[in-house]
Amino acid sequence: MAKCDYCGKEVKFGIKVSHSHRRSNRTWKPNIMRVKAIVNGTPKTVYVCSRCLRSGKVERVIRPIKIKEAPEAAAPEIVVPDTVEIEETEVVEAEAVEEAVEETAGEAVEAPADED
Repeated sequence: MAKCDYCGKEVKFGIKVSHSHRRSNRTWKPNIMRVKAIVNGTPKTVYVCSRCLRSGKVERVIRPIKIKEAPEAAAPEIVVPDTVEIEETEVVEAEAVEEAVEETAGEAVEAPADED
């Protein structure tokens, strides 16, 4: 059976009691994990419960992360232009717009006749 190498926690046995008080045997199992930890300065695989891991009783081995570098030829080259050309647009003053609205407001618009 599983047992924590640090605190000695192991499986506990007991009796489950239902609502109607029928009794049946059961077990409570600890959360034991197989972990690579540093023991006496050397990495070793040990069985440790989650409480010992959380409390810091065990120093885990940190594996180096392998980063693959992409070849330079595969990377696309980004070209940033020195200057950007902007098209000039005509700026209309608010007064000119108001005059145009007043001119069209005087004209009557005929509604289409209803055919019955």
